[in-house]
Amino acid sequence: MILLASAVAFARILVEIGVVAPGFFRTAVLPIGLLTVVFLAVALTGWLRYARGDERVPEPKNPSELRSALVFAALYAVILLAVAAAREHLGRGGLYGVAVISGLTDVDAITLSTSNLVARGDLSSGTGWRVITVAALSNLAFKAGAVALLGHRTVLARVALGYGVVAITGLALVFLWP
Repeated sequence: MILLASAVAFARILVEIGVVAPGFFRTAVLPIGLLTVVFLAVALTGWLRYARGDERVPEPKNPSELRSALVFAALYAVILLAVAAAREHLGRGGLYGVAVISGLTDVDAITLSTSNLVARGDLSSGTGWRVITVAALSNLAFKAGAVALLGHRTVLARVALGYGVVAITGLALVFLWP
């Protein structure tokens, strides 16, 4: 279930890009879509191999709580400012540092702010999808750490294997995609 939820988060990234920056979506859909397909295949393989039907799904939180919306808005503003400052003062390399840090806790804010920068012409689409991918991979590392601290070793082994395949694929795309 953890792998499937994480795979869906990658699909959500594509939806966010498509809504905010349709022109950018045409560039980002191939590499991020490929990574999403790999993730879904890993999740399906894990589910078919390990599913026993005894896992319980926690009750979801109410996504319309005002506090959550305000926290997201603040996080979005801080990340938008950090991305713009990093781009201005540190160049492209600084954006990747911001992506790693912001991706640890949230991928949506960096996805939306980066998509806006690409849509305005302030960032190339190739750099944009790479920054978002780095943030998403950073988020996977954070989730793996949470599983390591809070979960059982068996769960960690299953998740780490799946996340590892996705991380290697993602890094290969970031460095090797034209």
